[in-house]
Amino acid sequence: MLEIKKMRKEKGMTQKQLAEAIGVNIRWVQKVEAGEVNIENITFLNAIKLIRALTPTDDEAQLTRNMMMITRRVLAEEK
Repeated sequence: MLEIKKMRKEKGMTQKQLAEAIGVNIRWVQKVEAGEVNIENITFLNAIKLIRALTPTDDEAQLTRNMMMITRRVLAEEK
């Protein structure tokens, strides 16, 4: 999930800030960024919270692109 790390850094967020925005433990964010958490194991709610936290609220087009990226990853990993 290197995209998550890149997106977080582009937004200028720390892992702790991202964890707080999503409502998860910082270790969860660390595991997702390190690829230790399989994207299939992320709940839909956490995926939405993650995307929302990393996307500017006024950029609906970017939000849609980010949701599509996550969806494609999930579908690709199911094969």
